[in-house]
Amino acid sequence: MDMKEASAMTEASGLVNDQDGITARPTSSDAAARWTDWLRQVTVRAPLQSLFVAFLLGVWVARRR
Repeated sequence: MDMKEASAMTEASGLVNDQDGITARPTSSDAAARWTDWLRQVTVRAPLQSLFVAFLLGVWVARRR
């Protein structure tokens, strides 16, 4: 990985390199918690469908690279 790729990954993750250290952009923890709870409920209710969706997402990401 070269410096340009590392810089792009850092930008995409929302991390900013300050002089005092690395800080992250503030995120809405309520929205993240709700989304996590919803995802957990869907996974418990329909594990095979969730596995299939995760597989398709993995295939989609792999094809983009």
